[in-house]
Amino acid sequence: MIGGEWIRELKLEQLPSPYQGIAEAIGLENTLKLANLVQGTGVYFPKLDSALAEIRNQRIRAEFDGYNQKTLAIKYGITERWVYEIVGREEDESQVRFF
Repeated sequence: MIGGEWIRELKLEQLPSPYQGIAEAIGLENTLKLANLVQGTGVYFPKLDSALAEIRNQRIRAEFDGYNQKTLAIKYGITERWVYEIVGREEDESQVRFF
């Protein structure tokens, strides 16, 4: 762990700027744990968009009844055409291909 017992005297405003925002979000103690793991490295946190989109798409497929594309589009903040794209991909993948 970073430092010793004296680390408890550290205040949020004494942290370097990148750590201050993290400490505000997850707390000083958790920030210090994170810093201990990744300090000095080039850690990159990719966006979660693709993982979240897949969960959204699974829910849309499960809720789609063939007629509720407008409701689903509004619920998930996408276009009706995109609802059809999401639902259509599953249908395309399940069809037998002859060529």
